[in-house]
Amino acid sequence: MSVVKEKLEALKDAKYKLLLIVGQPGSGKSKLIHEYSDDTGYPIVNFNTIFGEEVPEGSTSEYITDFMKDFLKTYKHDVLLFDNKRVLYSKNSSIDLLSFLKDLSQERYVIATWNGKIDGDTLIHLRSKVGTDLSYPLDTLECEYIVCQ
Repeated sequence: MSVVKEKLEALKDAKYKLLLIVGQPGSGKSKLIHEYSDDTGYPIVNFNTIFGEEVPEGSTSEYITDFMKDFLKTYKHDVLLFDNKRVLYSKNSSIDLLSFLKDLSQERYVIATWNGKIDGDTLIHLRSKVGTDLSYPLDTLECEYIVCQ
């Protein structure tokens, strides 16, 4: 748990207070975020509970971001934990997850599991349901990350 706290401390003065917990299925991402939740009392936000099984047809990134910002008006914690984001990969979603999380992390700490891996100097976002993976150069991330293996 101290590694999560250390990473959050490193984000104290950052533009984006975003911590990604990166790993492939079964690597321990959910376990780590659940342990942090248990230790701190911060609830884990489940997108499937908020949006249902699919985002509405034709939804844009702006719609989802605005929806979440409305949700956050009543959210009382300074740390936001995201684990289950499957709905954001539905066929109706065109959201760029990294941009979405960065946007939310300007106002509070965001810790999110990230289905992917680090390959050299690149963060890979594995999106099996959509069929295309995304790549981000590590030197442009503007966030912290922990790799689970």
